[in-house]
Amino acid sequence: MQQGLIEVSGACSFLVALSICDIRTMRIPHRVTLLFFLWEVVFINVGGDLSSKALWLALLVALLWGVFALALGMGGGDFKLLFPLALLLRSPTEFLFMLSLGAALGGVFSLVRRYRLSRAVPFAPFLAVSTLVTLFC
Repeated sequence: MQQGLIEVSGACSFLVALSICDIRTMRIPHRVTLLFFLWEVVFINVGGDLSSKALWLALLVALLWGVFALALGMGGGDFKLLFPLALLLRSPTEFLFMLSLGAALGGVFSLVRRYRLSRAVPFAPFLAVSTLVTLFC
């Protein structure tokens, strides 16, 4: 794991806050997502990882996933959350694993709760859980 304790602790705090907001209001605040993104940029700079592919990974993968996800009904807030998550994970393989796990968790939740396609599901909690599983496993 390339991330330090302070970075991961802060990221966990952002993920909990964003998940709670998404569950309660079905919205992810722009400012909190932007702060999370800036948090990750600072730690990439401090760790000397800026020359790595992390920023390009964040932009490329989130863009590609965003096109796919928006077509399937994923909200704009969830899409924006992918940018700091890509910076946090720093690896295309880990990022794609996290997305797959998050989609699987969201799908199982929707099946268990019998959600219809017309009903929105808060996706940030599934992204948060899958990110933490990816970081710590």
